[in-house]
Amino acid sequence: MRQPTTEPEAYRWWRDTLAGLRPARHEDDPQCGFYKTRVVRGGPWVGVAIWLEQDIDPETGELTAPETFAAICNGQNRRPDWIRRNWTYFRLISAADYDALIGFQSSISEMAATNARLDLAAMAPIAP
Repeated sequence: MRQPTTEPEAYRWWRDTLAGLRPARHEDDPQCGFYKTRVVRGGPWVGVAIWLEQDIDPETGELTAPETFAAICNGQNRRPDWIRRNWTYFRLISAADYDALIGFQSSISEMAATNARLDLAAMAPIAP
């Protein structure tokens, strides 16, 4: 069997990109990390978190099944095929920005309507 990917290895691309390095981004190669995307054109940003699902044998520490990507987008669990199809539309953000984005969706009603266009110019200013 195979050894599982460690967390530092799984998030290396995301961390390197946040640090200002420019690792290659390939269309069919999603990476673990935190991102934002829009559900509809002109809609508000929604958070996307990607991680590896690993089935590990507790006795040997080895994988008992292949690793697969899992994600949550806009509060919904997403399958690996969705992640691969949409990967190129995700914009990388920090974990703090991801948490803030999720918070905005729960506290600002206009941001909660993720399937509708959002005109930011029509909204009242948001205090920092």
